[in-house]
Amino acid sequence: MRVGYVDDGLERRVPSRAQVYKASSVQSRLIMMRYAPGGVAAQVVGVHLLLRGPLDVERLRRGLIELTRRHDILRTNYALSESGEVLAIVHENEGPDVLDVARPTGLVDEREIRDHGNTLMRGVVGKFTSPDRHSILQAVLTHHAADVHSLVLAIDHVAVDERSKALLQRELAALYAGRVDDLGEPHPYDAAAVRNVFPAIDETPDLRELLTPLPPRILASPDPQRDPDAFRPVVASRTLGTAVWDRVGEASRRLRCTRFVVHVAAVMWALKQFSDSDDISFVTAMDTRLRPQDFDTVGFFQNLVLLRSRSPRSAGIAATLEECRTIVRDAFRRRDYPIASLVAEARAERGEAGCRNPLYQIALAYAVEDVDLGWRLDGVDVEPVELDFPEAAIELFVYLSESPSDTKALLLGAAGALGSAELDRLLTLWREAVGALTGDDPATRDNDGQRLGSSVR
Repeated sequence: MRVGYVDDGLERRVPSRAQVYKASSVQSRLIMMRYAPGGVAAQVVGVHLLLRGPLDVERLRRGLIELTRRHDILRTNYALSESGEVLAIVHENEGPDVLDVARPTGLVDEREIRDHGNTLMRGVVGKFTSPDRHSILQAVLTHHAADVHSLVLAIDHVAVDERSKALLQRELAALYAGRVDDLGEPHPYDAAAVRNVFPAIDETPDLRELLTPLPPRILASPDPQRDPDAFRPVVASRTLGTAVWDRVGEASRRLRCTRFVVHVAAVMWALKQFSDSDDISFVTAMDTRLRPQDFDTVGFFQNLVLLRSRSPRSAGIAATLEECRTIVRDAFRRRDYPIASLVAEARAERGEAGCRNPLYQIALAYAVEDVDLGWRLDGVDVEPVELDFPEAAIELFVYLSESPSDTKALLLGAAGALGSAELDRLLTLWREAVGALTGDDPATRDNDGQRLGSSVR
């Protein structure tokens, strides 16, 4: 069917046709979040890049257009059928406004440039909420001074994980440099290859146990409909330095677990101490790729899984660590079970509670290395500039990244649930938990006085 006209980058307009298919369960989950009561208007992956050097705007434009043409997920819009089913509309060509060139600003102060980037991002988000067709990938370029530009990139509706973002980074760099021979054939997203049929929760004993009783709400639960300002973001961060990478590595070998389990245990323990509660839960993203070709595909391969720890604080951090081994392993086995089904179950049991999400209040995003440092353009110095968060999606978001150069936690809280002092206290407890799991102080010993993991066989 004909759905509109787009600029093909060659100064002429061509018709864009489209194919329609039933969205996968993960796609549907993200799209329906937009329509949920009190939901965030758009789920956007964005980055602000400060470019220094002789930038070729037309090469950039063509590179972005070709990038969009290579990946059908970047040419996909969504609609609801009369029955409420989410339909994916894959356009043959890119949509309008793949690259907008804004008016020059004359700015030289980096703080002012950062503020300008935040303003641009808010404008892009506004376009994403428009009923008109828009590009899923949008970029806005602003010239500030001689060889100084801002490039704001945003992708709507897409759970772009580290693998997908790194793939887009490599391909944009190659397209801008004209190294098309470096690019293989793109692997399209195949919704039919994603598992879309799941047993009911009551037919899945481990899920029923996970939700019985429902996780307690350890933070204030502001009502986003009655008090939208309650989700104004409050941010705090802390870094732990270069030595932590090696200490976590040594601890994971000694404890015979992954680095991720060590970090999950540290966050769980910090939250237990912070809330004076033994029962702590949060969601974290897990990769759901099953086929080799999916690792070279930009698509919906992330799902949120619920992790829940109920070991008593009186048993110490060792018990929480041992429990985290099990809960992470079990979560990996059910990593593609739709989080939307769990949320719907919680909403039905809690009733019309005035909160943004009836199941979880806390989310953990874990990354090894900062993938945004991977953006490159030939002959141009590219530096990511931190974007301000326009709104807190839930009560608390924990961004945890680690690399040999540093380990960092960034907390994004909702003003109606947490204040700055509380975030600072939580960061202190997290730092202490990491130290207890990786150091050699009394907190790293079990009830028999042995170091955590020393008796594991």
